[in-house]
Amino acid sequence: MITTIALSASLALSGSPAHVATKPVTFQGFTLQVPAQWKVKKKGVDLRVVTGACSARAAECEGFLLGGPQAVKYASEGSAYRLGRPYHPSSGVIECVPMKKYYSGQATRVRTSTVAFGTGQRARFTEWKVSCDGSRTKVASYTQRVWYVKAKKVIVVDHWKTPGLGAILGKAVWK
Repeated sequence: MITTIALSASLALSGSPAHVATKPVTFQGFTLQVPAQWKVKKKGVDLRVVTGACSARAAECEGFLLGGPQAVKYASEGSAYRLGRPYHPSSGVIECVPMKKYYSGQATRVRTSTVAFGTGQRARFTEWKVSCDGSRTKVASYTQRVWYVKAKKVIVVDHWKTPGLGAILGKAVWK
């Protein structure tokens, strides 16, 4: 009984059960193994992977974007993605992701590194803290994480700090 409680507590704290059912998601020449309960939706030529709740108050469902050449081409205010800049495809104001009644404001870079994106590919990973502005004050913030594989023109954008996403992308299998 004590062993069972300890194992359950360990799994709850680590967030990763020993055997999670997965399913493949294939996009732009690579395949990811994601938890089976995640939903994959086509968004134009890109994919949106929904990992959790869809709140009416949020600008998007919990999840992340898998973007190809088009998403890279229009990732920075209607221009091509640029390292050192957050993902901001619109030339206008963007809603605050967790609270769409506010607008995304100042983005501050938290960290940047080069990480594995499957075997043989490297991605430039950048994490941003994005403030949400009310009528006169900053009301909240959220984290934007971006993985950019320049050689393949692939970008992954996560506004929800999806648990385990970095590890999943690190295990991508390229054709």
